[in-house]
Amino acid sequence: MNSNLFIGLNRIHLERVDSTNNYARQLVRDKMPVEGTVVTASTQTEGRGQRTNSWFSEPDLNMTASYILRPAFLAAKDQFMLSASVALAVFDAIKRISGSENVKIKWPNDILVSDRKIAGILIENSLRGMTLDHSIVGIGINVNQTEFPKGLIATSLACETGKTHELEHVLSDLNSGLEKYYLQLRQGDHRSILSQFNTNLFGFDEERTLTVNGTEASFRILGARPSGELQLEDANGRNSLHQHHEIVWNLHP
Repeated sequence: MNSNLFIGLNRIHLERVDSTNNYARQLVRDKMPVEGTVVTASTQTEGRGQRTNSWFSEPDLNMTASYILRPAFLAAKDQFMLSASVALAVFDAIKRISGSENVKIKWPNDILVSDRKIAGILIENSLRGMTLDHSIVGIGINVNQTEFPKGLIATSLACETGKTHELEHVLSDLNSGLEKYYLQLRQGDHRSILSQFNTNLFGFDEERTLTVNGTEASFRILGARPSGELQLEDANGRNSLHQHHEIVWNLHP
């Protein structure tokens, strides 16, 4: 039984759609739905990730969902805090269901288990002046898929646990976590959210080989800033801040 106040109470399920984010965006254009509305789909033909990457997902095996939120309380300069809150909700759900201690948030918006991608987040914000007007939060979780295209460093809940999972249970778990962190964000608890985000950040306070602005080198990852930039320290002890498009993570199967 759903005990949430608003996240996921209004749900639209589609058998087939190009992208749940696209569908949610059209809903907002036609008439703003009640906050917390979630669009889910059995098959998503054109799922997207960051940098126009596609999100590979076999039909009926994984969870694709897009939430419609109205974070008008959040200043435009603080929009990364919404991303951090969503990442924590997905992180919690994956960790709880998988039972793995090797779950990490890969900055800015992927979830890894043992260095393999299990979930991705794509948030599209619309601004009104200096604050957010509405946000479409797209989340994809690999649930029961066990085979992936060659070269794709991915895993799923089924791969990690050795059993299949009910998609509805995964969605319910995600709804609860998302509402928890969204309400925390609404209360203005940015410091705690960012601290939890960095505590669970992939590579946090570790030396990692990264390609930054086209040059591969070793950096210590110092964590994300409230602005959303990633702070790095190079071999000479110099600190620098970077946007997501400036960094390529050198992960290997």
